[in-house]
Amino acid sequence: MDTFTADAGDCAAEGLAGLLSPLTESEFLSHRLGVGPFLIRGRERRFTGLFGWPQLNEILAANRADPSRIHLVRSADGIPLASCSEPVPQLSRRGRPSRLRPERLDAALAAGATLVVDGIEELDARLRELVAGVESSLGALVQANLYVNLGGAHQGFHTHWDDHDVLVLQTEGAKRWDIHPPTIDYPVGVLSAPPKPAAGAASWSGELTDGDVLYLPRGWWHTVRAVEGTPSAHLTLGTRLPSAGDLLRRLLVHLVSEHGIVRQDLPRFAAPDRADGWYAALRQVLADAAAEPGLLEKLAAEVDAGAPARPRFTLPRRGPLEAGPR
Repeated sequence: MDTFTADAGDCAAEGLAGLLSPLTESEFLSHRLGVGPFLIRGRERRFTGLFGWPQLNEILAANRADPSRIHLVRSADGIPLASCSEPVPQLSRRGRPSRLRPERLDAALAAGATLVVDGIEELDARLRELVAGVESSLGALVQANLYVNLGGAHQGFHTHWDDHDVLVLQTEGAKRWDIHPPTIDYPVGVLSAPPKPAAGAASWSGELTDGDVLYLPRGWWHTVRAVEGTPSAHLTLGTRLPSAGDLLRRLLVHLVSEHGIVRQDLPRFAAPDRADGWYAALRQVLADAAAEPGLLEKLAAEVDAGAPARPRFTLPRRGPLEAGPR
């Protein structure tokens, strides 16, 4: 796997370019995006100004225990997140909210659990700035998830592959990674069931340490383990890039609006000659669409419209807000 050494700089302020230095953003987008993994070794404490233990502790203290955002993975003693929580004291009852209890969460993490916070950029302004910059470069939605453990011997997830590309930022401590190539080309979510990689040596094994960045395209298998006795935190910036499947879905929407035969029921009970005619007509519609000059390119441009704008609030000013620059 190609390995580089990071340049100095403010990674959050510089967005994607700051994370990838010494690679340029243009080189990454043109020659490395979706091609294969690479590693950028960064200086220690590189991400101190971006995110660390103080920011995580503040988020856990200031937010209610929402299982759709905060959850535990593979706790050694089977401790669910709910058992780490207590009811929120309220003057007036509105629902049944809960908050995390520090000592209970400490016990679960000490027993080998991994704490996961999904969409953590929504809870931290500095991360939101970074994610917005990466979204602008990629023209696609980006989500930041945080994974934390206290150095137990357990791995959070079994060996798996992701259906989206990720940039992994090791913000604290270290984790050990084993990486295997895809076992089918370009797997996509529930539509793909690639076989697990054969037992044996990974194509790359090593530790990500404080300040490192790993790029992993979708489909690459990986196993991530804690380093014994080393508290660790890493962020993944995940993005699902537009694919040919997205283009075909947009083509279907176009054909449904333009051609009545695409809206018709299947001729399940029709006479054979009538059914044959129906399928021939449908094939012709599809062939004409595929051959129409510029149609697929036009629809691809619509698919590649970019990430949806994140909300911006300017209270007390009233009235609708224009979407911020992406």
